[in-house]
Amino acid sequence: MIVASQPLQLLALQISDTGPLANVNLRAAVAEAIDRNALANVIFQKEGQVTASLLPQALSGYGFLFPTERDLNKAQQLRGGITVPSLSLRIEGDGAMQLAGQRIALNLREAGFNTQLTSSPAAQHPDLALRVIPIQTTDPAAVLEELMRGQDRPAGIEADPEAEYKVEREFLDRKTIVPLLHLPRAYALSSRVRDLQLRSDGSPDLAGASLEAVP
Repeated sequence: MIVASQPLQLLALQISDTGPLANVNLRAAVAEAIDRNALANVIFQKEGQVTASLLPQALSGYGFLFPTERDLNKAQQLRGGITVPSLSLRIEGDGAMQLAGQRIALNLREAGFNTQLTSSPAAQHPDLALRVIPIQTTDPAAVLEELMRGQDRPAGIEADPEAEYKVEREFLDRKTIVPLLHLPRAYALSSRVRDLQLRSDGSPDLAGASLEAVP
């Protein structure tokens, strides 16, 4: 049996703004080339919600304003015939993450980007990095602050949907991070486990859980 939380994790592609992808049009081409629906339906078996926003729709209310459809023609136009050196794509995780990385590399090759996957921690400064980022609070402004930590961003974000949208829009326009899916936290349980609940952060709450005796 599988128990899953609400979407509490962001699957995102981080893009270096130095090296081969210093040109923002090339980073935008990478973003346009990715097929989010294939990731959600094939790799994550419809467990994730397709997104182009940092925040889940239920949290921000404006996630639908960010288009999620792949546009391969636009990706190729943005690349503009530029021959880009082979890109390194580091995958943080295994299993489904590795499969997701392979699918993204295929998408990028279709747009004219030769991409090589790596899982090595030694690849400290890859051109691309696929990672899952936890969403640890229900305060939209606080989540944006956390997701933008270490980036060149405003010192504070006003707790107002219009202001939050403006900050996020401007941040995402830099194409240094590409939101792909919002994923739940999921746990496989034995059929003997009873009444296990999940907390608001997706962690198991064992207080009311019990284990059925072996017959």
